[in-house]
Amino acid sequence: MAKYYNTEHKHPYSWDNVARAIFQRYPNPFASHVLSEDTVYREVISPGVLYTRRFLTKTNKVPKWGERFLTGFVRRVPLVEESFVDSVNKTITLYTRNVGLGNFMMVAEKVVYKESPDDPNTTIAVKEAWIESSFYGLRSAIKNFGVERFKQNCVKATDGFNHVLERLHLQQQNLTRIRQEKMEEFQNMKTQLKTQAREKAESIKEKSSHQWNQAKKAANHATTVHAAEVPDSSAD
Repeated sequence: MAKYYNTEHKHPYSWDNVARAIFQRYPNPFASHVLSEDTVYREVISPGVLYTRRFLTKTNKVPKWGERFLTGFVRRVPLVEESFVDSVNKTITLYTRNVGLGNFMMVAEKVVYKESPDDPNTTIAVKEAWIESSFYGLRSAIKNFGVERFKQNCVKATDGFNHVLERLHLQQQNLTRIRQEKMEEFQNMKTQLKTQAREKAESIKEKSSHQWNQAKKAANHATTVHAAEVPDSSAD
């Protein structure tokens, strides 16, 4: 019978932030055991539900007490991760299982991310694991080892994901700040151009008015001079 373990962790970020970052969990400083990740299939299987299948490669740590029994076992193990991101019900469900070393230890994991009912800015991760082994003579020890390793990896996974979420959050803040600064620069430039256009229009208007007044005075002066030069016909 498989050995079962479950735990619950929290991420101090909204479900939307977690959903945007779910496929960016690696690399991070807490996941040096994750060597590679490749997305092999992705499809929207129903309205609001995105299905993704990925292959991951992780290191396969062997317990010290088992090294003399397990010589020759590879130190890397491939895994399949299947995920369902449900934007309608706001849940993310991950299923992970190893596809190598099944005789030594078979591990099936399930993680469900959902919005905290107490705080919309917190996401709860419910983590479960089923560990089985068919390695004769060491089954119980291997399953116990698998549970303990899963417990440790849960903590690392939470810390690593929080690290990624914080990094993306800071990036978003920086982008928002830069966007605001650019908008302020644009508004200032727009205001400056409007002011320059208004001042130029007022200058042209003033110049035109001055020229009109000058022309009007010149015309009046010419009329006066002309009138003075015309002889008085009544003297004849």
